[in-house]
Amino acid sequence: MRYRKDINFEGNPFSSIFGIIFVLLFLVGLYFIARFIFNILYYLSPILLIATLIVDYKVVLGYVQWLIGLVKQSPLMGIGAIVLSALGFPVLTAFLLGKALFKKRIKQAQAEVRRTREGEFVEYEELEEEIQQDEPIKLPEAEELQPRQKRDPNQYDNFFQEK
Repeated sequence: MRYRKDINFEGNPFSSIFGIIFVLLFLVGLYFIARFIFNILYYLSPILLIATLIVDYKVVLGYVQWLIGLVKQSPLMGIGAIVLSALGFPVLTAFLLGKALFKKRIKQAQAEVRRTREGEFVEYEELEEEIQQDEPIKLPEAEELQPRQKRDPNQYDNFFQEK
């Protein structure tokens, strides 16, 4: 037997209105949270950019070179990317700092792996020292080796011999 569920519109009309109001309040709350975070990033963006340049300046240079290449390849897309970069500068600086820190962490991990694989380089000095021995070293006399007995190449027959 099939189970069939009908949508009932005869219930309380305020339930759908409360749902819509709840969704609108949730979206307004998200807007204020995003605006707060964006304002904090706006004031911190110069510090984040300087920190990015200190950690790894090649990340910023790579992004600028990517924008220049995009302008050369497709001028409309390049200009659009530059405008979006200017509008989203606070988010962009946080992203670039995260990328620089990630690249630094990867370089550290690669150096650690290389160090464990190749070993640590230890500086040392070769000392030229002559060993002075007055008398030769006397070693104990070695015992004569007894020849080994040859094994029977067919050990299978040994299982059937009576003892």
